[in-house]
Amino acid sequence: MKIKNILAVAVLVGLGVSAQAVTITFLENGANTTVGSSSTFTESGASLTAYASPGQTLYAKSQGAGETGLGINSDPTGDHEIYGSTFIQLLSSQSSFAVTSVTLGSTTGGEVASIYYSTVLGVLGTLIGSTTSDSTILINSIYQNGYIGIAASGPTAANVLLGPVTGTVPDGGTTVAMLGLGLTAVGLLRRKLAA
Repeated sequence: MKIKNILAVAVLVGLGVSAQAVTITFLENGANTTVGSSSTFTESGASLTAYASPGQTLYAKSQGAGETGLGINSDPTGDHEIYGSTFIQLLSSQSSFAVTSVTLGSTTGGEVASIYYSTVLGVLGTLIGSTTSDSTILINSIYQNGYIGIAASGPTAANVLLGPVTGTVPDGGTTVAMLGLGLTAVGLLRRKLAA
């Protein structure tokens, strides 16, 4: 009976470390600078690719609390934020970087930050959430294989900023190693108890 309990604990420990949470701040490639029409941001070995809406350029902004993240360079207000018909899409994939939450910033004066899901790059797709304040929105697992889009709406000059994004990445073998270690320990314990 004890062997079965030990085996169950070993399996739970192995499953408990099956994914690693990573946060991308969008400052990994520089601050207060353009980063191209698409850019891959890497943190702790995990990578997330962001895309500007067609014909636009991404801007990595660092101006303090609520004003740090990813925007669009051509914002006519000079704030370098997502505005008008522009948007940003993130490639979310459960096999590489599954987006689990997005933080929205610079939402003031009735501005709305809207979150979309699409399977097509360059198309916003289906609205899955929105906020009128600086906040973090959780992304349901059914939207973690495709593109997560961020857009702004509201007053005439509405603009918002995509802040830090958190996601999970595969553990790179940690689960298998932990499970193997647990099973080895069970085998050794079983031999010792049988002797």
